[in-house]
Amino acid sequence: MFESLDFFQLVSKGGYTIIVLLICSLISVTVAIQKFIIFWKMKFMSPEEIEKIKSAVISADFKLVKNIAEKNKTVLGSVVSESLKSKSGPAVKEAVSIRISQEVLFLEKYLPALGTIGATAPFIGLLGTVIGIMRAFHDLGKYGVGNPSIVSAGIAEALIATAAGLLVAIPSVIIYNYFLKKISRIATEAENHALEILNPLIYK
Repeated sequence: MFESLDFFQLVSKGGYTIIVLLICSLISVTVAIQKFIIFWKMKFMSPEEIEKIKSAVISADFKLVKNIAEKNKTVLGSVVSESLKSKSGPAVKEAVSIRISQEVLFLEKYLPALGTIGATAPFIGLLGTVIGIMRAFHDLGKYGVGNPSIVSAGIAEALIATAAGLLVAIPSVIIYNYFLKKISRIATEAENHALEILNPLIYK
């Protein structure tokens, strides 16, 4: 049915909802690329550095701890550096939680757009399907059933809108869940290591 149609012809046959879905797909691709770049550039503290900073905390060499944490340029380094500003035990633990939350908020920036697109794209496609079917029945009632090609435009619009909605939604949902899981793992690991490193300060 669509062998002779190029991309722009398919878009034109899909109706106005295809334009909305194209915009959604561009947003999804942009957010996905931005997140991939962030995580690709992200650094992690090595086990050797973690042991070194733990030893510095135990020996109360907070200047060394701060130097290592700030030089490290990692989520864990940022959490440890910020938490050192608190002196008492409960305040240190609370500072860890607050800093972790701030890092998660930064990493999740723009990510809800992917979840929203993944959830709404099928319904946008369904809207295009309904509009296409309505158009097909309208043409059928207006021109009769003598020539099936009369209603083919409406049917094509319905099919293309349905497929487009799924094509936009499925990758968006997959990428959204992937990044959520990755952020959750990074936050959990950073919090566990931070509490382990700062344990002497929390319970002193």
